[in-house]
Order: sequence, then C-alpha cells, then structure tokens
Amino acid sequence: MFRKAVSITLLVSLMALASSGIMMIVLNSLEFQLQMHPVHKIFGILMTISGGFHIYFNFKPIKKYLSVRKVLVFGIGMVLIMSVLYVVGFNKPLNKEKIQEIELLMSQLESKS
Repeated sequence: MFRKAVSITLLVSLMALASSGIMMIVLNSLEFQLQMHPVHKIFGILMTISGGFHIYFNFKPIKKYLSVRKVLVFGIGMVLIMSVLYVVGFNKPLNKEKIQEIELLMSQLESKS
C-alpha cells in the first residue's frame, strides 16, 4: 500500500509542478507566480520525498539501467546540464534593492491575508 501511495503522490506532484510551472511561464505574471508559489513549493517537497522513496523501491532496476553505457552517458549529460544551469542561475546579477522592495511588499501582502 505504501508503495502505491508513493507512486500516486509522485504522479500528482508531477502534474501539479508541471501545470503550475508551465502556467507561470506562459502567463508571465508576478501576481500569478505569487499566488502559485505555495502550491509549487509544497508539491515540490512532496515530489522530492516521494521521488526518494521511488528510487529506494526501484534501486535494482535503476542500477541495471545505468549499466547500459548509453543510458549512463545520457544521465551524466543531464546532471552536467543541470549543474551548468545552477551555476548560471547563481551567478546571474540581481538588483538587491529591488529584491528587498519585493520582499517587503510580499510580507505586507501576506500580513493582510
């Protein structure tokens, strides 16, 4: 039963993250992003936890997949792409004053709710 619950949680989390993420990109609205942020964050945490259990339950098949050279190279390539994107994102110059203004506005909006 637990294994089935993990699979359903992983599926629903994927749907929630994908749909909210795509809507954030398509609508490109800060207001919408602020509204969707809690949904996106909560389901991101759920997906991470259920993904960890999924890896645990399927570790032998994953090891078997990675024994195929093409799959291993593809996996390493994906990890490298992810790493490069993280480095680019972390090194992106940001206007600290604007960020503080936005954070102040967000806290004021949250306190009114």
